[in-house]
Amino acid sequence: MTARNAEKAYICPGCSTAVQAGVAHLVVWADDHLFGAEAGLSERRHWHTNCWTSRNFRYR
Repeated sequence: MTARNAEKAYICPGCSTAVQAGVAHLVVWADDHLFGAEAGLSERRHWHTNCWTSRNFRYR
């Protein structure tokens, strides 16, 4: 998500701190969710870019 389009604050699951409005970040969801694509999309999460690239695999 570009900084221009980031209009709300979210909590990053990688570091548990806020992704502030106006900060570019990644929006991530599972496209192979057990209950289908809509369920995966509804469970999307907003990550700081650095948290996503340095994550471990406990979030998968």
